[in-house]
Amino acid sequence: MVQNQELFRHANERLHERIVAIAQDGQRIPFLCECADGGCTGRVNITLEEYGDVRDDRAHYLIVPGHLTIEGEDVVSKNDRYAVVEKPAA
Repeated sequence: MVQNQELFRHANERLHERIVAIAQDGQRIPFLCECADGGCTGRVNITLEEYGDVRDDRAHYLIVPGHLTIEGEDVVSKNDRYAVVEKPAA
């Protein structure tokens, strides 16, 4: 499950690198859900500013609200479009 989260996080980071120069202010970008479900194909439509806020903390992962989390993870913020989960400190 952790490998799935890391894989999708890496894909999102690459997407962010490529889209940052061409996205318009306030434009919502479809990032991948970083939940623990290996079969998840969910998308989280967020702005680059929102994405940056999530990435300000390396322990935070972006998921579709209500998607699978790993034991010990806490939802630290949530709205109707996305949730942010925090991994416990190692």
